[in-house]
Amino acid sequence: MNLSLSELQNGNHKQFELFFEGNYARLCNFAYSTLRDMDKAEDVVQQSFITLWDQRQTIVIKGSVLSYLYRMVHNEIYDTVLKMTKEKSTSLDSIGDSVLSTDSVVNNVEYVELKTAIETEIAKLPAQCRKVFELSRFEQLSHKEIASELAISVFTVENHISKALKTLRVSLKEFLYLITLYFLINL
Repeated sequence: MNLSLSELQNGNHKQFELFFEGNYARLCNFAYSTLRDMDKAEDVVQQSFITLWDQRQTIVIKGSVLSYLYRMVHNEIYDTVLKMTKEKSTSLDSIGDSVLSTDSVVNNVEYVELKTAIETEIAKLPAQCRKVFELSRFEQLSHKEIASELAISVFTVENHISKALKTLRVSLKEFLYLITLYFLINL
């Protein structure tokens, strides 16, 4: 079910309600596919609908209202993930300290191997990619701050981080169990 821009801007409550009912579940599933938490997914979708309604008179939409709403949900998901990441962000040393304190899970040798492997793989990244990744993960700078500091676009920052994470995911798959255990223990 779609809603025309004129119906939205004119404040047609009935059509907006039908639009909400017809798309709410699909948008929640869309948000859940990334967030893996239905409460957060529902919050994201509800906030997007509220924002769409609140900004209806000033909003500029070039495509369909539904496509615009999907983009809003996508952006809310991104903001939510960023917030969750910043709340749980840790440096390699703090991960190591926590893993080392959990003697029943891993020992010192495994931690040293993991840390060495991560540092080695990060060092193999192209220089710009490595710099962006380190600023993001170790100095906890936002994408916008990194882009400003390195005089590159936010999109380029996102691409570098995505490339670095993909490379590390592939290179460090043998250590996945250690990383998984750390996050399971510290939830």
